[in-house]
Amino acid sequence: MPATSNLSASFNDFLFATVCEERNGMPLSVISALARLDLDPWVEAAELSRMPQEGAGRRLTSLLAGVVNDPPAQPDHATISARLVALLPTVARTAVVARGHAAGVPSGPQRSALGILWLIFLASMVVNLMVGSLAPSSSAPKPVPSTSARH
Repeated sequence: MPATSNLSASFNDFLFATVCEERNGMPLSVISALARLDLDPWVEAAELSRMPQEGAGRRLTSLLAGVVNDPPAQPDHATISARLVALLPTVARTAVVARGHAAGVPSGPQRSALGILWLIFLASMVVNLMVGSLAPSSSAPKPVPSTSARH
């Protein structure tokens, strides 16, 4: 199921672009090609937009190789990928590079690991608070020792 937070209209030109015409004469869109690979199209588009153009082109070429079955009279996968990568939003690519790499902000797996560690920390704090509230209260009255002295 796609993550709704990643459904961005900025990727529409890329996702709904035609990759090629299939043997049956129907156009194959990027969104269909990625779905056939069991990939979330918006997540993949976001990942590709974060990459340098060359890297995005190589990644898309390898993805398309698993879907496009060399229909007759179609250009090679690298040519298709270059055309499609040019449709990715450059604002997202430069903003991510400026925020992430230049500022030293972790991205990808590093960011996920950092998020998981933060959640573990917060969960441990909640458990400590809960355990502390369940402990016996130390404010209960203490028995007063008998002061009667035997003479």
